[in-house]
Amino acid sequence: MVVKYMIPVYAYLVKCGWSLEPTGTEAEKVIPEPYRLPVAEHLATVQTT
Repeated sequence: MVVKYMIPVYAYLVKCGWSLEPTGTEAEKVIPEPYRLPVAEHLATVQTT
C-alpha cells in the first residue's frame, strides 16, 4: 500500500543518496518497491530548488 505523504519523503531520501533500484550492494539503502515508480514520477515532475 502506497501512502501519498511518503512519496515526497522518499524523494528527499533519493536526493540524499538512497537508490530507487537495488544494485547488489548489501549495505545500500533502497526505496521500497511499491514506492519506486511514484517516487520516480514525483522527482521527474516536481521542480527542485
